[in-house]
Amino acid sequence: MAERFAPRRVNDRRDGRRLHTLSPVFQLTPFLMRSPADAEYFFTDQAELSRAEAWVHARRTAGDEDLSLMHVFIAAYVRTLSQWPALNRFVAGRFLYARDHIDIVLSSGRGTADSGAQTVKVRFLPTDTVFDVSRKIRAQVESLKADEEATRLERLASTLIKTPRFVLRIAAAFIRWLDYHGWLSEGLTDRSPFHGSAVLSDEGACGLPSVSRTLNSLGSVPLSLSIGRLRTAPEQAAGSRIVDYTVTVDSRIADSAYVGAAFKYFRQCLGDPSRLEQKPARVNDDAM
Repeated sequence: MAERFAPRRVNDRRDGRRLHTLSPVFQLTPFLMRSPADAEYFFTDQAELSRAEAWVHARRTAGDEDLSLMHVFIAAYVRTLSQWPALNRFVAGRFLYARDHIDIVLSSGRGTADSGAQTVKVRFLPTDTVFDVSRKIRAQVESLKADEEATRLERLASTLIKTPRFVLRIAAAFIRWLDYHGWLSEGLTDRSPFHGSAVLSDEGACGLPSVSRTLNSLGSVPLSLSIGRLRTAPEQAAGSRIVDYTVTVDSRIADSAYVGAAFKYFRQCLGDPSRLEQKPARVNDDAM
């Protein structure tokens, strides 16, 4: 995922390579279930974070003041993708692709009532540590403040919204057509919150439990991870700190057994954040 596995082929996209060695049934599925709404499923799980909280506190005391539990969540998911790469697949134009990079869309509901959620998209490598994750998020947030291209996109959106409705419908249909064929510009997909490896939303920051989010038909995001409030669980051992999270998965990218094994590994990373301080011993590649 850090680099292309092979030279670009005719039927590859700018953001991924076409998978050819999957079973015929798996390759046929996107033709039968054409939208994520036809294929998505939800599950809710929980993780014990007492050890993670203690680790974050220790790292902050040692000088890493920017580290937070959210960084641990993101780093744990990046590490999970490095070992279970099928979660980084996506469906586009009825075909399955392996994404070239790990692009995480971070969503926070801390905006105003009329501005909606605030999002930032950060690109990671499968070898990134939790410290790399923290540094890249901080750098991306700072760069967005001076991103002239993002400002131009805002101005373009402001112009389009003032046009007649039929013009907007034509423009939206044209964008979907370009996206279907993989012809959207790289500059647009790099900034689009609809194109990425996953959407991670921190609902707990708003005082909410985790929620079930549907996947968009536009774009290529195959998974949503919603993180709820941190709480003390009376049914657990004294002092246990629990967080619930809800996952929405496009079932066309991997079967439930694979997803279950991947999130078991995810929980292990959350339970022992010290393993995220070092680069993984190896990175697994997806199928060809």
